[in-house]
Amino acid sequence: MGNPPKISIVSTVYNTGPYLEIAVRSILAQTFTDFELLLIDDGSSDGSGVLCDHLAAQDARIRVFHQPNGGPASARNKGLDNARGALIGFVDSDDVIEPNMYQTLYDALQLPDVRLAACSGDCIDEKGQRIEGRHVAIRRHGIRDAEELLLETFQTGSYYGPLSWNKLFDIRLFRDKGVHYDETMLFGDDASVLHRIFEGERCNCLPDVLYHYRTRAGQITSTATFPPRKLDDLRMYWDWLQYFASRPGREEYRQWATVWYWRVFYQFWCQSGTAGNLPELKPKFMAHKKHLDAVLPDLVRSPLLPAGEKLRAVLFCANPTALYNAAAAWGRLAAKKRKGN
Repeated sequence: MGNPPKISIVSTVYNTGPYLEIAVRSILAQTFTDFELLLIDDGSSDGSGVLCDHLAAQDARIRVFHQPNGGPASARNKGLDNARGALIGFVDSDDVIEPNMYQTLYDALQLPDVRLAACSGDCIDEKGQRIEGRHVAIRRHGIRDAEELLLETFQTGSYYGPLSWNKLFDIRLFRDKGVHYDETMLFGDDASVLHRIFEGERCNCLPDVLYHYRTRAGQITSTATFPPRKLDDLRMYWDWLQYFASRPGREEYRQWATVWYWRVFYQFWCQSGTAGNLPELKPKFMAHKKHLDAVLPDLVRSPLLPAGEKLRAVLFCANPTALYNAAAAWGRLAAKKRKGN
């Protein structure tokens, strides 16, 4: 089979037919050519699997794996287990990358004790047009303690850190640490294990916008509704909070993770209420609420929360439905007054 490629690029495929070839062509057009592309057909029913085989027949760097539908984490693990490169990256099969993405990330890894590199990204629509105001960025670039990327998520909401697709990893970060993606998660699965990848590592953080994430109607990431699977994020954020609470010298991380957990919980509750599926999801929310109740004393003492938000957290924990209904009624009244003016 010859020498293994330097980079393995894993692309999970599930019914991305109209966009699959565009994504693959953007990968094959890389200026860095010493790579293999693993297309993992996760039980597609729209002909995407056949297209994978067709594309592989045209370029020897493509390897195709077909499997019954097991979800994105399962497909990503299939790629991870079969990758032959020393480095690994992930590209969603409906997205587009810049021709110099992997050359740039590869160069960023050629420094002592750096086994992880990341780039910025933006968002495109179904036609490939850039969506203004939606991007993945970070405040400070250069070589950083990788765990700081999660701290910045807690502080600013930036997803530059907890994503797999904007990064190039030394594959030993997965294999030596025994890390696989969590197949029980259908949402946030690519982020849920990154705290283990980041531990003790340095990341070279680049400002370059090299990845274009496509938002499609009906995706589980669509903002038009509140997908029930999004509640997986609460489990992930709770795991992160517990992780930092157990780490010596990470008190600031724990404090910010606690604030983030509360804010995301409240945001999800409100989004679900607006979407109209809160009654259906309430039992699942309440299963998580025991965690929120457990950290309420920390929220009340937190130096990071203003007094008004502390009060909201107390009232929400006491009666989430009553607080939400009151807030929603106040919002409708304020909207009505603005209209009247």
